Amino acid sequence: MSAFIRFLIAFFLLLMVIAVGTAGYTLIEHWPVSDSLYMTFITVTTVGFGEVHPLSEQGRHFTIILIVFSIATVGYSVTILFTYIFEGIILKAMREYRMKRSIKRMKDHYIICGCGDVGREVALEFKRTRVRFLIIDREPEKSELARDESILFVKGDAVDDEVLLEANIEQAKGLVSALPEDEANLFVVLTARQLNPRLTIVSQAEEQRTIRKLLKAGANRVISPSQIAGRRLASIILRPSVVNFLDVMVDGPSDSMRMEEVAVETGSPLVNKNLREAGIGRHTGAVIVGINGPDGKTKVNPSASSNLSTVPIRENDVLIAMGNEAQIQHLRNFVKHGR
Repeated sequence: MSAFIRFLIAFFLLLMVIAVGTAGYTLIEHWPVSDSLYMTFITVTTVGFGEVHPLSEQGRHFTIILIVFSIATVGYSVTILFTYIFEGIILKAMREYRMKRSIKRMKDHYIICGCGDVGREVALEFKRTRVRFLIIDREPEKSELARDESILFVKGDAVDDEVLLEANIEQAKGLVSALPEDEANLFVVLTARQLNPRLTIVSQAEEQRTIRKLLKAGANRVISPSQIAGRRLASIILRPSVVNFLDVMVDGPSDSMRMEEVAVETGSPLVNKNLREAGIGRHTGAVIVGINGPDGKTKVNPSASSNLSTVPIRENDVLIAMGNEAQIQHLRNFVKHGR
């Protein structure tokens, strides 16, 4: 039972005691309602002002019963009231303190600016893939994600430098600007790029004319939700089997085949080996379908005389792999440790 429900129960119990006391004195002593109500209040609150009128024997018996019930009811109501008020305040303060402390310790995390429809979907995907992230929003309490205590929020305007610094942007790995206004996204991208030149920035854009401005401001990629939605609708109509296959690869359950990317970091034992020499498929069961280089170019089939298996793996390459969750995890360990 929630604290609010307990508060309502206590409130109605208190009203019931007052109503019963007033009705009892009115019926037993034949007093006016105002005198009965006054007598009930001084009895329930135990202030000891004395009787309004002399009580009959039945009235004294009724007063004894009323005092017993009122002490229990008032005691319960006061306890619930203080619990409802102070527990909410203390819990809120404690949660904010834990949130700020967790944010200060975050490194290589992702920042989502805006918790609208697009930002919410980004957050849910981040949570599903178990990456560290936080959300900046002006009114986080209005978001349905605010009920999830595992999600960190920074309350404020992402356009402000202080808010981005509070989100520990200098230690962040990436930022998604999902604000509804293109002008706000432009300011966020400009500010974020200045505060962290190494940051990977992805922004949404409502208008096509804003895309080029966002790229010049420092965004690595700019996404138009309406354009993507339109293309996907057309693809579902024209190529439903391909779309279904890609959905399974990207969003399928953990025991199904899916596509993931695995970074080749400095010191990996696979550096300067090609896929055939590394034996990735033999050791992990995962299938490498592409290699994305540091320049952003993806190698799939370099030429007619060679194939992907002969392409050497370089530092900071990203392997685009296909496999189930166990195979992908085995691949991550294999790329990092060679076993």
